[in-house]
Amino acid sequence: MWPRTSPRRSPEAEVSVYTLLQLFEVGLFACVLGYGILDHRPSLALLGGGLLVGKAVLNILAPEGGTVFRRSVAGYLLGAIYVAVGVWLIHVLS
Repeated sequence: MWPRTSPRRSPEAEVSVYTLLQLFEVGLFACVLGYGILDHRPSLALLGGGLLVGKAVLNILAPEGGTVFRRSVAGYLLGAIYVAVGVWLIHVLS
């Protein structure tokens, strides 16, 4: 039998593509939020915050089970409600 030329990696040491995608999404959503804050655009800041709320709810529901699609719909629907209420408040209070 030939000797192995590369060491075996444990499954915990590898980062899945889905995890990398989630990290990218969180970074992108945080950039939208930060840009909205720094450029004094409250609607854009709310959008970034709503996307982050959606992503958080998606991950909070992971232990409950269900498909990623179902959790995404629930999370981003809650994020959309957050954005809609925030934009309504901006228009009412300004």
